Amino acid sequence: MACAACAPAASAADLFWEMLALLAREPGMEWLELSLAGRALSSPQSHSREAPRSGSEISYHQKHSLGPWPLKTLSLLERSGDSRLWQAYLEGLKKFLAFRESMGMPAAWPIPVEQIRGFLAVESNNSSSKSLLYIAALSYLSKLTGNTDPLEDPVTCFMVTGLKRRAGILRDKYLPVTIEMLRSLLGALESVCITHYECLLFRALFTVAFFGALRIGEMVAKHRNVLQPELLYRSDLQLMERKVLLFLPYSPGDQETHVISLALSGEPWVCPVLALRSYLAARPRLEGPLFVHSDFRAVTKREFLAVLRCALRLLGLCPEQYGVHSFWLGTAITAARCGYPGEDVTRLARWPCKIPGRFSHGNQQENST
Repeated sequence: MACAACAPAASAADLFWEMLALLAREPGMEWLELSLAGRALSSPQSHSREAPRSGSEISYHQKHSLGPWPLKTLSLLERSGDSRLWQAYLEGLKKFLAFRESMGMPAAWPIPVEQIRGFLAVESNNSSSKSLLYIAALSYLSKLTGNTDPLEDPVTCFMVTGLKRRAGILRDKYLPVTIEMLRSLLGALESVCITHYECLLFRALFTVAFFGALRIGEMVAKHRNVLQPELLYRSDLQLMERKVLLFLPYSPGDQETHVISLALSGEPWVCPVLALRSYLAARPRLEGPLFVHSDFRAVTKREFLAVLRCALRLLGLCPEQYGVHSFWLGTAITAARCGYPGEDVTRLARWPCKIPGRFSHGNQQENST
C-alpha cells in the first residue's frame, strides 16, 4: 500500500488520518487507536452519526481532551487544514519519531523537553522553515491529545525565535498598527473570535494596547503559570465616568509606578473606555490578571498574536509584517505625525531619553482618540 505522505494525489483527509494512525501507536494514545478502529469499521452513514457503543466506551473517552465522541471531533478537525498543512505535519511527526529512535530516546507524551530541543537543533541544520513547520506539528498534536504544548518551554521558544529570525520571518522593525487599521481589526474580531466574550476581550485588548501604548508584557502573560511582575491586574485599573486610569506596577527605565489615563473618545467604535466597560461587565468578578478568558485563564502572548494574525489575514494583510510591538509603535508614530512635541512622544512611549528618527515629532499627555 502506497504511503499517503508520498502520494502526489493524496487528499487532505488521507494525510490527516494517516498522521493520526501514526500517532495512535504512541504510548498513552490507546483512546485514539480505539477511535480510529471505530472509524475503520463504520460505514460513511454511521460515521456521520457516530455514537459510543457502550457506557464503558463513553467513560473511557471522557478521560481525554476530545470528549465522549472523539471521532466526530476529529472529523471536524480534519477539515480545519488543507493537504499542504497535513502533509507538512505528517512529515514533521515522522521526522521526530525517526530522530527519537536514532537517538535511543524513550517514547513519551508529553514530549520531554530534551527531545524537542534536540530535534530542533538537528533539524535546524537543514531548513529553518521546515524545522518551524515540524515543531508546529508537534505543538498541534500535543494540544490535540491533551498533552503539554512543547512551545510552552521557554528555552524551546527562544530556539524557535532564533529559527524565525534566520528564516527571515522575524524582523527588527515591524509595521505599526494605525488608527485606520485598528478600526478594521476591531471589525474583523467578530469573524475571528468564537464567542461573544472573546470578542469583548480582544476588543478591549486591542484598543487599550493602542491608546495606552502598552507593552505586550503589561497586557498578557508571556508564558502560562509564570509570574510576571509587570502584568496589569484588575486592581491596577480604576474605571471613572469619562476615563480609565491604569496603574502600571513596573515601568522600564524609571523603576516606578506609571499612570496611564485613557479618555472617553468621540468615536465609540474605537473608544478604549467603552471597550473596557463592556469587557469588565462580562469578565469574572475575581482579582487576577486584567485580561483573562471566561474560565479565568490569563491571555498569553501566543493567543494575542494568534487572534491578531487571523484578523490581519481576514483583512488581506501580511501577518508577518506585524508583531507584538505594532500597537505600541503605532501609537507613538500616530502621535508624532499629529505634531505632538518629541518630549511628549518620549513620555508616552516611556523611554528614558528622547527617541530619534521615526519618533521625532511628538505625543500627548493623556491618551485618547
